[in-house]
Amino acid sequence: MPFLKKNWKWIAAGTVVLVIVLIAFLSFRVVSFISATTGGGRIANENGTPTPDAPATATVQARFNELFGTPTPLAGSASSPTGQTPSPQVNFNTSDVVQKIKKGEPISIMVLGYPGVTHEGQWLTDTILVMRYDPKTKTMLQFSIPRDLYVYAPTGGANNGRWMKINGILGYIMDWNKPTQDSLAAKYRWTDDTKKFDKGVNLVADTVQDILGFPIDYWATISFEGFRKFIDSMGGVEVDVERYFIDKKYPKNDNDKVDASYITVEFQAGKQLMNGETAIRYSRSRNSDTPLEGGDFARSRRQMRMIQAVKDKALRENLILKSLDYMNALQGNIRFSLEFGELTALANYFNSPEGKALATDIKFSSEVLTNTYVEDTTFPDWGYALIPKEGQGKYTEIHRWVQSVIANADIRREQVRVQVLNANGTSGLASKFTDFLMSQGFRIADAQDGDAHDFTEIVDYTMGAAPNTIARLKSYLGNLPNLKITQISPDKKPKSVSTDTNIQLYLGKDFKGTASNASGGVVVTPSAETQNTVANINRREGFKAA
Repeated sequence: MPFLKKNWKWIAAGTVVLVIVLIAFLSFRVVSFISATTGGGRIANENGTPTPDAPATATVQARFNELFGTPTPLAGSASSPTGQTPSPQVNFNTSDVVQKIKKGEPISIMVLGYPGVTHEGQWLTDTILVMRYDPKTKTMLQFSIPRDLYVYAPTGGANNGRWMKINGILGYIMDWNKPTQDSLAAKYRWTDDTKKFDKGVNLVADTVQDILGFPIDYWATISFEGFRKFIDSMGGVEVDVERYFIDKKYPKNDNDKVDASYITVEFQAGKQLMNGETAIRYSRSRNSDTPLEGGDFARSRRQMRMIQAVKDKALRENLILKSLDYMNALQGNIRFSLEFGELTALANYFNSPEGKALATDIKFSSEVLTNTYVEDTTFPDWGYALIPKEGQGKYTEIHRWVQSVIANADIRREQVRVQVLNANGTSGLASKFTDFLMSQGFRIADAQDGDAHDFTEIVDYTMGAAPNTIARLKSYLGNLPNLKITQISPDKKPKSVSTDTNIQLYLGKDFKGTASNASGGVVVTPSAETQNTVANINRREGFKAA
């Protein structure tokens, strides 16, 4: 005690100095982090509002008429669920991005994943995701763009660009070695090399929004190393692995130009805590022979599970307490187009009771550009590539698909696949109904013939886990008094039913969806609400009307 009494002034002064140094360090650290990771800049609709080069998906009624003939209205047709909730109360005293969410307006963010500076081919964006969140339907749609898609990048403006694989666009700007930037549009030029990266990402975003047909509002980028470090700094994340799978061709290195050999990765079903390396392997695996776990669609679904796991942990914990760990993990590995103030406002909103409730209710839906819309090809300069089936650089069908996905988010997010079986005897009936369901956003399996049924039956192998899909099917089937819905546990699904089929629809003899209704056969008349769903979405998104 005498020592303290004698030296208290020096101790107090030293403590003050220590606090000042600590504050200065933290301030410098925070300022450095903010400068390095935020403010990349994104002007919405930089290329003008992208519009499809063909009419949007037809209304429910028009598409049905096209397939089955003009229907006769039925009394008492079931209504289709909208899956929507009232938008939150508007608050005009906060950031633009939070305002949009509180108004119930959708926002979109493009996420790019790339190897990073420690790798050859460091700027190849082999992961290109677009996250589109709609507060009204509480749905997060994830559109995955194949890395090998051959696209027209508007480097010199809308009508002056170059053809390349989409994963090479960022590198095209980052590796720029020409004496001038005269061939680049003004918005992609830089005077400071620290802005080169942002210009390259904006060029990718402008290209992606032309492909999908809706604006990219914001973007974020993260290196593979940053992803690993971030997960580790969180103490890992708990992920519920849907099913067992093994991948014997997982790349040993982030870039095959460094090491093209493979390793084997294996995951057991069930909840498990994953560190950074395990998480990235789980998210990137695409070569499994395990049913339902190979290819881009399975990878996209797992990536969405990982995003949801990170979101859940972030909502449970106080991330501020580990902010230095996160800054160390992410600085130099992550960047946002949003300014720091916008990110802070967004974080504060989702930390509020209203924001947490909204975030907790988010439903996820993974969407991948599959071979339904793209096909393989080769180019002398680029080798293997993908192009739209309708032709190089043509995105009409992709736009229609995207709009249908958006309009039918309530069923897409249930992630079930419907198979239609002809139990009626009318030739081609199941195929026509399958085409109709596909046009209305359903995930479908190939139509088949089934055992004869006097009455239409829905066999549900989800045990009630897809209520929106069942309700929508009922609305399309109309007033069938003997419609039967049978629930069967997935583990008791007949072996003859494909593993990825979750619901089977047997069109019985009571459903007479013929090309003409002159014989008095039952033809579906969707409710007015159902008929207007796509039209309303198109107006809200600014798409062309059908």
